[in-house]
Amino acid sequence: MGDGTLRLKTAFVILIAITLIGTASAAGEGGVNVEPVVEDTIFIEIDHTETTTDLEDWEITLTLSDDAISNNTTFELTTQMCNNDGVCLPPTVAETFSNDGKTFTSAVTTVEDHSYVNWRIKATYSDDNNTTETFPSKGFYKTWSDCWFNDGEWGGDGCKEGQIDEDDSFLPAVSAALTASAFLFAAATRSE
Repeated sequence: MGDGTLRLKTAFVILIAITLIGTASAAGEGGVNVEPVVEDTIFIEIDHTETTTDLEDWEITLTLSDDAISNNTTFELTTQMCNNDGVCLPPTVAETFSNDGKTFTSAVTTVEDHSYVNWRIKATYSDDNNTTETFPSKGFYKTWSDCWFNDGEWGGDGCKEGQIDEDDSFLPAVSAALTASAFLFAAATRSE
């Protein structure tokens, strides 16, 4: 077996392991929003919807600091919706609006049966050779819905009767992922 094939197989196994670990721990503690420390960002104030509801707007208002304005700092807001089946839609850049170049607003409509809204900021420092910084530095901030499923438990005050199915579980999805991984690994390691 060539050295390149062994490296490819090793990389494949590592990729599968990272994917499975990310799937298992992506949501964090159910119902507990993950918030920025405003003083550690380019903003002086961040206000957003505290608890989201299906098919309603998650709204956010961001006020840039004077330093960020004077340094020609720009930013991009990215959001991502994740549902109660453990599936996250691809992240998308949200439109932001401002009348004064200091305070920006945005709103994105949540999907049906969502668990939470992920969000993050990417700042570009124009006066510093267009360097960028992401808030948070890894992952996302998170706003939970009023009816969420996480780590085998339902929570929130907005679940309707019949919405919670006692048989719901992430185990079928994890089992399917593990089975698919085993087949892919077997195919990758099969001798020629």
